[in-house]
Amino acid sequence: MKIEKLVIYGFGKHENRTIVLGEQMILFDGPNEAGKTTIQQFIIQVLFGFPARNQTQLRYEPKNGGKYGGQLYLTDPQYGKLIIERIKGKSAGDVTVTFEDGRRGGEADLKQVLRNYDRASFEAIFSFSVHELQGLDQLSEAELSRTLLASGTTGIDALTHLESQLEKQMSELFKKSGRKPLVNALAEELREMEKELKDYRQRAELYSPSIERLQLIEQRLQAIEDEEMTKDQELKEIRKWQQAAPLFANKLKLTSQLDKLEMEQFPAEGRRQMDRLVDQLTQTKAEIEHLNNHLNRLTNPDKADSMEFIENLLNRESDWHQLNVQLAQKQNEAIELTEERDELLALLGLTEQQAMIVDVSLNQEEQLAERLKELDLEEENQRFTQRYLQEEKNNLARAEQDLAKFLAQEPTEKERLAAEQWPQISSQLAEARAASNFQKGNTAQDQLVKFALIGVGLLVAAYGFFQSTILLIVIGLATMGAGLWLFVKTAKSDELPANYAELLEKYNGKEQEYETIAKKVAEFDLQLDALMNNVEKSKKNVANYSSIKSNSEAEKAYRQLLLEIGLSSTVRRTMAMELFEKLRKVHASSSRLLRIKDEIEQLKAQQKEWLDKAQRACGKDIATEGLMASLRSELSVRKQKQEHWNKVKSEQSSLQEKYDQLRALQKQLEKEQQTLLTYAHAEEVFDFYRLADQWEKKQELERALQLTQAQLQSIGNVEGPPNWELEDAQRAIEQIQAGLNQLKVERNELLKEQADKYQLTQTLVSDTSYEEKLQQFEETKATFVDLAKQWSVNKAIVEAINQTMNELKEKKLPAVLTNAQRYFRKLTNGAYYELNMNQTGFFEAKRQDDTYFPISELSQATKEQAYLALRLSLAVSMKESHPFPIIMDDAFVHFDRSRLQQMINLVKELQEEHQFIYFTCHEDMQQAWPTAQIIHLANTERSVHS
Repeated sequence: MKIEKLVIYGFGKHENRTIVLGEQMILFDGPNEAGKTTIQQFIIQVLFGFPARNQTQLRYEPKNGGKYGGQLYLTDPQYGKLIIERIKGKSAGDVTVTFEDGRRGGEADLKQVLRNYDRASFEAIFSFSVHELQGLDQLSEAELSRTLLASGTTGIDALTHLESQLEKQMSELFKKSGRKPLVNALAEELREMEKELKDYRQRAELYSPSIERLQLIEQRLQAIEDEEMTKDQELKEIRKWQQAAPLFANKLKLTSQLDKLEMEQFPAEGRRQMDRLVDQLTQTKAEIEHLNNHLNRLTNPDKADSMEFIENLLNRESDWHQLNVQLAQKQNEAIELTEERDELLALLGLTEQQAMIVDVSLNQEEQLAERLKELDLEEENQRFTQRYLQEEKNNLARAEQDLAKFLAQEPTEKERLAAEQWPQISSQLAEARAASNFQKGNTAQDQLVKFALIGVGLLVAAYGFFQSTILLIVIGLATMGAGLWLFVKTAKSDELPANYAELLEKYNGKEQEYETIAKKVAEFDLQLDALMNNVEKSKKNVANYSSIKSNSEAEKAYRQLLLEIGLSSTVRRTMAMELFEKLRKVHASSSRLLRIKDEIEQLKAQQKEWLDKAQRACGKDIATEGLMASLRSELSVRKQKQEHWNKVKSEQSSLQEKYDQLRALQKQLEKEQQTLLTYAHAEEVFDFYRLADQWEKKQELERALQLTQAQLQSIGNVEGPPNWELEDAQRAIEQIQAGLNQLKVERNELLKEQADKYQLTQTLVSDTSYEEKLQQFEETKATFVDLAKQWSVNKAIVEAINQTMNELKEKKLPAVLTNAQRYFRKLTNGAYYELNMNQTGFFEAKRQDDTYFPISELSQATKEQAYLALRLSLAVSMKESHPFPIIMDDAFVHFDRSRLQQMINLVKELQEEHQFIYFTCHEDMQQAWPTAQIIHLANTERSVHS
């Protein structure tokens, strides 16, 4: 970030001053009271705000009145060029940040530009004087870590003050071996009070057992009374007593519980009413608090400026947009026409002058189209002839190829001979098959007789063998012999002629094979004839198409016409018409472009008139591109300002009215709540709910008791068991009487004990010292707990700060110290080459002879050089996150000539990345820094801020 210019409206003794700062080192020179510190404070206060009137820092308000504040012109690597203006307003002044794009912002945007830095953090690193360079001997490692922490978050003073304040509060609250701190004193007081309470409790220990014993006695007396009544009833009716016994027991229990509850009255539906009132009171108080905070936050805004002229312009927005659209359309059309014409000329390979002399009339176009048709017809005929010639050549090649492939499948001589002989052989084979079938038909019956004789003979012989009958065996064998003799006799008469038998043996079953061979040979001969005919036909067609000759009369006429039009005769006919059309488009584009340029000039004049009106309406410069947006933005700002004013006034009135209503409602609810508490004899809401629980329990017990009594009444009079004897009843009566006597004795003893216990408890109840001491103990204990919590919170915050310091020390401090050592070595011209922390956490310098010196033992100038090295190292380490200029007030006044030159060399090295602004009253600094921009404050020219 660099400061380019200062514009001072009025600040201290400076009024209406403009100071331009260059890129190099800026040196403000002037005598005492020339206003150097005033300009330094002007830069800081414009950036971070004017100090409050109750602060120790000076506000530098103009002595002669006039406008208070000024402007800073900045260049920031992230936000670009900025103008920061701060004038008199609220406590810190009203600030306006104007960005490079015209956008404006306020305090929030300025905080972003300043990287959320405050004044204290800035002055801790980037702005210092010679007095602030004299404290390095007191600067420890922890304080440097705090400075680093402050440079990234808040001010070092605030952080140090916070930690010291917390530690002071902690020491006031508690010390490990102290007695005066509050927590220590309260702890001692609690121990004393606890001893006193222990004595009271020992005395009161007799009270609780006595009360418990009284309750037990009361319960027992009631039980004795119930038992006596029960036994009397048993004497009258044993069975009724048996049935009613459980009910009496339940009644006894309920009665005992009711006796313990001493409440006499409670509001009807009291719990529900109290719940409603508590909820409504809580909600009402929250709403009152919210409204009160809201009312406190509301401020009275200013009214807006006039909006009539801006609204009139916005009402004609459609005219403006139509004008811009027309202008954009015309400009785009001109660009498109120019690009189209240039593209056409580039495609044509002609200049505009050459293209414009070409005759593109309709007559020439018609003649060119006619010549192209003739040329197309001529070329089409040639292509037709060539295409058919090629097709016939292809057909001839395919026919010859098919013929060659077909001849490779020609039947063998054996197959062709078999095919020629098969018709004759097939007829002879039919005759032989017929003769064979006839012979088989005649001998079939004889064969059956022969087999029958052999079979019968075999069966008879076998039967005779099994029956051991010789006669049957002989007959069977004779029959078999007759059958065999007939087979031998007819064997020769069954043979066919020799030629028929040979044919049947050679061809029988192969008829299909020979038929296939004959068919194959016949089909081959037919296909061979067809293929031979195709080859001859293709040869004739090739010869016919090859004899046709071509001419080129149409092409000559086409070339001649191109020359007459003004085109090259080498233009291909496929591009001729397209070229002609493009030339015609070039002619049309040139004419249209001249007309559009005139229309554009007229539209621009209308646009400028609109812009002048808008700037007068808004009172500021407006860009043409965002004219309507700027008008709407300005109108919106003014409307929002007016609406905000109306809204705030209306909201204040509405909130105040609602606030009054809620306050009245709160009082009414509190009154109703107090009425319920009074009726229930309760001191607070907690007691009320406790009494409500007791009242609900009492009502439940009464309902249960009523139910029990109703059940007892429903039992009625019941007689004793019918199977009882008089002796049994008498025996039961005697037993009951004995029980009644025992109960009477026990009751008398209990009544005596009850009187003694009651007297003791009354004496203990009248002493209220224990309750008072216990209440005092609880209050002191609560105070002790609150203080302990406060100490714990402070301890946690201090530990968090220390932990942050330690982390910062480990991460950021080493790099800062490394750079600081390098700068310190350079500033001292190598006399000291290290700047370290000793074991106690304070700085010490190491000389060339390895001798260590605490900072307090160094000369004043060397101390300042060490501290300056640390300051510059901190600034360099924060270059990326906080690129602020470095402002120094006579920081080199104690340097000798040699070390001053080293300081100048170091600043020259760093000023490429940082802007340095130096204030001095010593004239010799000008000679020591000849390349710096010298600004003499006593002679600075005055200029009126516009």
